[in-house]
Amino acid sequence: MCSETALPGRIFQSANADRRRFIALYVCMVMGLLASAGLFLYEARIIVADGLRDEDAFAVLGAANRVLHNMENAETGQRGYLLTGDESYLKPYQQAVHDLDDTVLRLHQVVSGDEASDELVRRVEHAKTDKVTELARTIELARSGSREAAIALVRTNEGKRYMDALRRDLGSLLDAWRQKRKVAVRDAHERLVFGTAALTLVAIFICFMMVYTVVVQRRAFAKVQAWSAALDREATHDALTGLPNRRRLLTAIDALNAQTGPGGRRVGLLYLDIDGFKAVNDELGHSAGDALLRRLAESLRAATRQSDMLARVGGDEFVLLAADCGDDVQLRELAERLISKVRVVGGHEYGGRFPIGVSIGIATWPDRVNTVEDLLDVADAAMYVAKRGGRSTYRFGASPGPEPTNVVRLTR
Repeated sequence: MCSETALPGRIFQSANADRRRFIALYVCMVMGLLASAGLFLYEARIIVADGLRDEDAFAVLGAANRVLHNMENAETGQRGYLLTGDESYLKPYQQAVHDLDDTVLRLHQVVSGDEASDELVRRVEHAKTDKVTELARTIELARSGSREAAIALVRTNEGKRYMDALRRDLGSLLDAWRQKRKVAVRDAHERLVFGTAALTLVAIFICFMMVYTVVVQRRAFAKVQAWSAALDREATHDALTGLPNRRRLLTAIDALNAQTGPGGRRVGLLYLDIDGFKAVNDELGHSAGDALLRRLAESLRAATRQSDMLARVGGDEFVLLAADCGDDVQLRELAERLISKVRVVGGHEYGGRFPIGVSIGIATWPDRVNTVEDLLDVADAAMYVAKRGGRSTYRFGASPGPEPTNVVRLTR
């Protein structure tokens, strides 16, 4: 059995270990949450950037296609006017030429920062300018009455070369930004999948940590309860013999007082004092005395009923509390059995070298003492009478009667 001084130290160490364990668990959870939050913010920023790149790519593709569409409309209007001379064909031409400047400017804006795309847009703008100039020349020739000259200019394929160059550069620009858009969409998708998987893992980790925290907490509570029970036992039991101590005995007597009413069970208390114990201590030392007390405690406990309480209340003093002791015959038999047990232990341990015996005082309630609380005092007084009467014997004690007296009435 651990000592009273060792128990608090062990409890303190256990509490500190549990405290450190809880702190480590909470730190792990907080660090995990912070790391997850940082990772999610980083991934979210990249996904937003991917989304912006996708929007830019969509804008580039739209503007480039619009440039090509306007150029084709302008060429179609020019061809129609040259063939028919109908001014109505110039409306789509004029509208397309007017829109081209805004569209090319928009294209410059959305590709800004990308050197390769900037170069392609400049070439597209140059081809657009050359083509629009060629279209305007043919239209002016036709308007001035030189339609044959205008058609001859068209047949030189100068405008076709400009359109081929424009289509080639626009195609390169479209291919580059389609690839950029494809990469941005794929990257956003992959990061979204990764973020979902990471979130799932973090949720599993947090759940595991919470479950583990509950397990550790329950284990800590169980440990606290166990230590509390050990402390309670330490406070109510004798460290040397393991028997209940004086505090536990008094608690049991108080409980009997609360539970036992008039006409209830007869309660007996035997106060035992070991004879010859001082000689063992003086000649052989305290370690031998302690060993003798432990042996006596075992022997006395073996001679009593399971329902009786045997307590050590002093150095060599024991008390036996019998909640249902029967008549005096049983008490006498019990006292003689205890005396015999002590003599056997003394003879076995030291071969008769020390006259080990026991003096016993007996008190019973409600027939010999007035209250349950008086049992201990009356039995103690009876024990001293037994010791003065020759030792290794017993006496019954009783509370003083109504007649004025200070002497405890004792019977054998």
